[in-house]
This record gives sequence, C-alpha cells and structure tokens, in this order.
Amino acid sequence: MPSVEELSFGELPETVIEAAARDLAEYSIGFLRVESTPRGQDAVLLGSGTLVSIGPTRAVLTAHHVVSILPTVGRLGLILTPTVQQHTVDTEGLTYLKIARGTIDAHGPDLGAVVLAPSIASAIAAKKTFYNLELRRDQLLHSPPDLHDGFWFVNGFIAEMTVEERGREGYDLIKGFYNLSGAGKPDGAVAVGNHDYLAFPVSYGGRSVTPKSFGGMSGGGLWQVPLTRDPHGHIKHKTPLLSGVVFYQEVITESSCNIKCHGRQSVYRVAYEAIHRTGP
Repeated sequence: MPSVEELSFGELPETVIEAAARDLAEYSIGFLRVESTPRGQDAVLLGSGTLVSIGPTRAVLTAHHVVSILPTVGRLGLILTPTVQQHTVDTEGLTYLKIARGTIDAHGPDLGAVVLAPSIASAIAAKKTFYNLELRRDQLLHSPPDLHDGFWFVNGFIAEMTVEERGREGYDLIKGFYNLSGAGKPDGAVAVGNHDYLAFPVSYGGRSVTPKSFGGMSGGGLWQVPLTRDPHGHIKHKTPLLSGVVFYQEVITESSCNIKCHGRQSVYRVAYEAIHRTGP
C-alpha cells in the first residue's frame, strides 16, 4: 500500500500556496454592473464565476442568485486582468442559465451559468483560461480524490476588499477589486436530491486577515489542490480540481463562519448537462 504523508496546513511552504492561488485566478472572473452617477461612471461588484469549457462551448459557472441580478440589456462588466481599462461585453452575446434555485437561501440549490457567444469567449480566452469540465468529469463523478488529499480553496472576488482611488492616471475614480483564495478543508459532502453540498469552515486568524463578509464571492469556485513531492523532496501542487460553487455565507461568530458550496455532483452532472444542452 502506498504511504500517506500527513501535513498541517501551517507546514505547507508559502510558495506552494501562492502558486496554487495564482493558478486559480486564471480561471476566475468577477461580474460588474457599470452605471452612470453624477460623478461619472461607477462599477459595482455583483458576484464571481469560474470560466469553464465543454467541447466547443464556453461558459461561466456561477450561482443562480448572481445570474438573476446580471444586466439583461446593454453591457456587462467583467473583471479579467489587473488594468485600469474597462472590460465589458454585450449582453446580446450571453445566454443566462438559471439552473436551480431553492426556496431557502441557506439550503440551496443555487446554481447558474452564463454561456458565452464564440466571439466573446475568444476575447476572454486571450486573457484568461477556461477549465475543461469534460476532461475531468468521469474522474470527479466516479473516482474523486479523498477530501484529505492536498488542500482546498474557495476562490472569488470580495466586495469588502474593494478599494477606491480618485484622480489617478487622469481618471476621476479607479476601483480595485481583489480576488481571494481562502484556504481550508470542507466537511464531507451531503447529497440532497440531484445536488450535493459541502460546508467550508473559515477561521479568523492564521496567516492573513480573513474578511468578515464573503459578499461578492458568490458564484466563485471551490477547488481541491492535490499535492506531491518532486524527486528532490520538494512539495509541489498538482493540477487544481474544480469541485464546487460558492453560494452562501452562514452566520458569522467571533472565530469562524461556514461558506456553503455546491459539490461535484452539482457541477459535473447538473450544471454540466445544462450547459451542454445550451451550447454556444
């Protein structure tokens, strides 16, 4: 039997954690509403999403309640890369999928997607990476790695961390939106009907300042990051595995809170089939 090495999260090299977080940011985008105000244009964070592909179809996997508040006419703002230039797309090139929504927010389901027209997908692909759901579907539905293999992230944009600068580079207002990878390990998956759910505990303290509110991360990804050692004994992260969708933050206490996420069955069966049926 192969040996299993156990390490606490605190024992992992910072470089490994940072490298994995950079990989996840390549798949992550934010949704913005761009609006006119008396002081000029402003951008409001609406939620997060993960860029995915199924054959020729390109889409953004997210939460149903995020899809419900995206603009249906005009242009949708996207957070793609660090730049002061706006990224917006014509909503006529988007198909909004409201895949599943329950009657109690905390219980779910809460799953959606935005299917992209080929021209929009190509423009985004020049700056970001689409995660291939088809390539990993069989493994993650039928023989996924153990929950204890490697470490886990929730990833998305955090409204609480938004910063503003005025009068910079000739702009009246520049807003900065921060992508966050919060590390931890989820509790075991619970199946309800066609969906599965995982609770991702968040503790306050540790290596960095944890946001009190994860508003803005709704629709972002839950990721498992397996680990290995190279021939020299150095710890390396393997390909991150998209394993869920963030949709709800439970009550915050002084020391912790839970982030509720859809799991692999929801992603690789329910969402996969809905996106695949729609096509580009």
